[in-house]
Amino acid sequence: MKSFSLRLLFVTTVLAVSTIRCSTPSNLLGAASPLMTSLAGNSSLSTMAGLLQTPGMDKLLGSALKSPFTLLAPGNDAFKALGSSAIADLTKPENINSLAGVLKGHIVHGKLDAAGVAKSGLTSAAGSALNLGGVNMGSMIGGKDFNIIPIDKVLK
Repeated sequence: MKSFSLRLLFVTTVLAVSTIRCSTPSNLLGAASPLMTSLAGNSSLSTMAGLLQTPGMDKLLGSALKSPFTLLAPGNDAFKALGSSAIADLTKPENINSLAGVLKGHIVHGKLDAAGVAKSGLTSAAGSALNLGGVNMGSMIGGKDFNIIPIDKVLK
């Protein structure tokens, strides 16, 4: 009985530690997560927050949201500039992979500040070269394992 109790204690401890230490995209995109709370704290980023919470996005973004990372978050006006139907089209279930691609284009591995993001040679989580030509950056929002930098354009 003592042997069984020790094994049970060991398994419970391992499971508890692995649960605490794992940070999955699903956790990061939950409404009460630090990332979503930080986005919610800036009303001009509500469109980006909504897109990240599109059903299935947690799985599609996969390792793109593995910490540390920097999210270049287009403001609501940047999304409006795409046209009235662009967001509606991207959020259709048949276009979810396209939406994930757009969002990955705004994620950079590493917790960078504005100067770090402005360096040439960076690659987005989508695998494309980061091109911030003509993009204005807002005040950085810092988290423990991420930075959010508001921008005034949707990156292509």
